[in-house]
Amino acid sequence: MLAYLAHAGAGQVRLLWSRESLDAKTIAALPPGEREDYEAFRSALAFGESLGLAHTTSFTRLADTGKDWLVQVVTAAPANKLDPVTWWFPIVGSVSYRGYFDAERAQAFAAELRGQGLDVYVRPSPLYTTLGWFEDPLPRPILRWPIEEVVDTAIHEQVHLTVYIESDVAYNEGLATFVAHQATAAFFRDRPEIAERALASFADELTYARMLNDLRAGLDALYASGPTPDEARERRAPIFARYQREVYAAQPWRTKRFAGFQTLSLTNAWVVGNRDYLGLVPCFGKELAELGGDLGAFVRAHREKPGHRPPGCEATP
Repeated sequence: MLAYLAHAGAGQVRLLWSRESLDAKTIAALPPGEREDYEAFRSALAFGESLGLAHTTSFTRLADTGKDWLVQVVTAAPANKLDPVTWWFPIVGSVSYRGYFDAERAQAFAAELRGQGLDVYVRPSPLYTTLGWFEDPLPRPILRWPIEEVVDTAIHEQVHLTVYIESDVAYNEGLATFVAHQATAAFFRDRPEIAERALASFADELTYARMLNDLRAGLDALYASGPTPDEARERRAPIFARYQREVYAAQPWRTKRFAGFQTLSLTNAWVVGNRDYLGLVPCFGKELAELGGDLGAFVRAHREKPGHRPPGCEATP
C-alpha cells in the first residue's frame, strides 16, 4: 500500500505541475472547437451553482498529459459474490477501486489480483476531483468531446464537490451521474438538437441501469447457494450470455452507446464497477418525480440529508 500511495502522490504532483494557466489570450488561441467546449465547461459550472451546487476554483487551468485518460481504474470482486474488494484512503475513505497514473502499473496490479482468484476490471478515467483539496486542472482531451458530454462531466464533478459521503461509492457516483444528466438536459433546453442527443443518451443509460440491476439480482440469487468461485464462474456464464444476446436485444435502445456490451468479457468486477455509477439512478428518478421535477429541490434535499436513499432503495448497495 505504501508503494501505491507513493505512486498516487507522485502522479498527483506531476499533474499539478503540468497545469497551464488560461487567460483571455490563451483561451482565444485554442482551436474553435476546444474553445467552445472550454466555455461550455465553465458555463456548466455556473449553471450548477444556480441549482445549488458548490462553487469551485478548480478546472480553470488545462493539463495535457499526452493521453486520453488521467488514471486507469482497477476494480476487483470475488467470483462468487457481488462484493467489491475495497481499499481505505485518506479523504475518500473506503472505496472499491484504485487509480493508477501508469497503465503498466495498473495492469500489474490487476494481474496480482487475478492471481488471488479475483475477478478484475480495468477501465480508463479521463477526469477526477480531489474534492477541493487541490485546484484540479481540466484535462485537455475533454475539450475534444461532444459538447453535451463536456457539460455533463463538469456538473458530475461539481456534484462530488457539493455532496460526498465517505466510503459510499454507490451513492456518490449515482448522485453525480443522475444530477449531471438532469442538469445537462436543462442546460441545453434552448438548443434542441443537442438536448435531444443528450436525452437519447441518458434514456439509454437508464435502460442500461435497469438491465444491470436485473442482472445483479439474478447473480445474487445464484450466489446465495454458496458456490465455490469455479462453480460460480461456470454457472454464471449462461446468465451473462443470455443478457448479452437476448436481454440486450430486447431493450428499447435509442442510440448505439452501449452496443459494446454484447462483446464484453463480463465478470463480477465489471458488474460492481458499473453498478456504482448506475445502480441508484432509477431510484433517484422516482425521487425527482415526487419533487415535481424540481432539480434545485432535489439538490437541496441531498445537501440537507446527504447519503439518503429514496424510499424503497435504502438497501441498494
